[in-house]
Parts: sequence; C-alpha cells; structure tokens
Amino acid sequence: MKTLQTYNLEHILSKNLKKYNCRIKKNFLEVNKIQKNKKLKIIKIPKKISISPEAVGLIVGEGYLGGRSFIFANSNENAIKIVLKFLKQFKIPIRIYLEISTKNTHKTFLKNCKKYWEDTLHINLTRIRERKEFNNITKHGTIHICINGKIICELINFLIKDSKQKMEKNKKLAIGYLKGILAAEGNINAKSSTKCLYMVRISASKKEEREHYKRCLQKGGIDIYCKDMPTVSKEEARKKGWKTTKGRAGCVIISKWENFVKILELNLLEINEEKREKFIKHFINNKFTRQFLSFKFFLDKKFTMKEAQKLFNFKGRKVDRVLTLWKAEYLKRYETKPNRFKYKLTKKYLKLYKKINSEINLFKNK
Repeated sequence: MKTLQTYNLEHILSKNLKKYNCRIKKNFLEVNKIQKNKKLKIIKIPKKISISPEAVGLIVGEGYLGGRSFIFANSNENAIKIVLKFLKQFKIPIRIYLEISTKNTHKTFLKNCKKYWEDTLHINLTRIRERKEFNNITKHGTIHICINGKIICELINFLIKDSKQKMEKNKKLAIGYLKGILAAEGNINAKSSTKCLYMVRISASKKEEREHYKRCLQKGGIDIYCKDMPTVSKEEARKKGWKTTKGRAGCVIISKWENFVKILELNLLEINEEKREKFIKHFINNKFTRQFLSFKFFLDKKFTMKEAQKLFNFKGRKVDRVLTLWKAEYLKRYETKPNRFKYKLTKKYLKLYKKINSEINLFKNK
C-alpha cells in the first residue's frame, strides 16, 4: 500500500499563501487573488489533496514549475500515470501532448506511438509535436502533461517544497521518494569490459540538491562512499578539451554491493522497468553476486572456512569471503574448538537468495 501525504488546502491558503481569498463551500473551495477594485476569476479546488512520495520524486526530477504553468515530461507509462493521478485531484483542465523524434524511423512509427499512448492513458491525443531533425531514443515518444493557473502552480510548489523536507525525516516516505527520483534522474552504469554493475547515479546539477538526495538515501539505509561527480559547464568542457562541448550535470554516486542489495530489496527501480532490467542484468554479472548465490551448496549444512575456500577456489582477497558474509549476517558461526569455527547459512541469506533468483527468472522470461 502506497504511503500518501494529505494536505488541507484551505489551511495552506490561509496560513502560507495569504494573497488568495478562500471561501469554503460544501464539497470544495472557491479561490481567487485578493486585489481591490478588480473582478478576478474564481477557481474551484478540492478541500484536500493527497500526494504520494513517488509523485513528489518524479516531479522534483522531471517537472517544471513556472509562475503560471506546470509541465511534466516523461516516456515511462508508470511515471505518467502516477503524476496524472495526483493532478486529476484538482479537477482542472489538463493538456496532454506527444513529442516524438521521427528521423530514421519507419513511416508507421508515429501512428503506432499515438495509438500506444491513447490506449494506455485512455485519451485522444489532439496534438503531436513531431521532431524530424532528431533520431528517436524512446520506445513510444515523450508525453507532456501541462496545466495552467498561478494558484494551482503555487499550491503544487508549496506541496513539493514541504514534502521534500518530510522525505529527509521519514524512512517510508524517503523510500517512495527515491523510487520517483531514480525513475526520473537515475542512471545505471556497468563496466564495458565485464558487464558488471559498478554504480547507480542520480543526476543533480546543484550541490544543495545532491546533499538533499544523500540525506534521503541515508534515511533509506543507503550509505554514500564516493564523492559527488561535480557539474561541468560548457565553458569548462571546452577548456578540458572534451569531445562534447555540452558539459555535464553533477550527480550523486551510489556504489558498493551492499547498496545494490538495498536497491534490490527496497524495489527502488520498480517504476521504470527498463532501468530495473538493466540493473538486474548487470548486478547478476558481479562476481560477488555469483559467489553469494553459489553458497546455496551449503544450505542446511555446517561447513568450515577451508571447505568453502576449497569448493570455490577462493584466492587472494577472496580468501576471507566467508568472514565478509558472516559480518553481514548471512552466516552464523559456531565454535567447535578454541579458534575453530563452523558456519551455517542464515534466514537472511535465504531471503536475499530467493529475491535475486526471482529477479533473474523475471528477467530471463522477458
């Protein structure tokens, strides 16, 4: 069940957005700007609004809030549905259009994309922005969700700012929020030589945004070990002699196997299926993941460190792999003689083993 935050809009308008006049009706609020000697349009809004932490993360990552307009653009149907569900509560007109790059695509591509989104969102797309100068990098193009109105935009802005503070203090909210952030701004990186996962990045050009993300990650149980990747401007890129002169947005770097396990266990990539599949594909290529799964040989058996070293041919730094698993509570140990131990797999090991295998099976069946 999703964790929702519910806001009393009459309270927000009277305490935080005082430039608006608010009248309480039976099932809604009538709101207009306070301005003498002028007749201003009155809009009707609900008394309360609920927003999920996933929606907050998606809007923070991919949303644009201007003075009088809000735009959310994404090519993922789950993300689109989450944000639409939030916006529909305001009961105001929502404009939806499709932007699609058609360079080097089949002539039926645009028609198929239009049908896909109309069937998925149960709408009629009346506007399609065709970009003939660009190659397509999405499966079905990008959906843009737009609403207009200063009052609504200021309310959304307040909800997002207030929610971001709460995400840093509550673990459940932080986990849902990170799902939205990773769907919007997350990148999965694997080494080209080994196809192994080595980091998950969260793009953020501003340092204060990166610090905010790190506080939310820590609240969710993910520790950051690497320094942030800094933002590089176009001018700096030219001075460095980069092949591309576009520069680079900064990012928070999530590294280490135990953090990848947390991402897996918390289902932090569940909104964006493509990113989740890429993560699983490269996570199971990691040597430590393969070795972890191989320990199932000892299920319901007690074993010594030498037996494990011999079976798996552990050498060099891998010799102490048993101790690493024991410290992480995937193994229990029993003293048989002074300074002699036997080990046994724990329920924690079996739980993670089943989780990884279920993800592998889902991935293979795609």
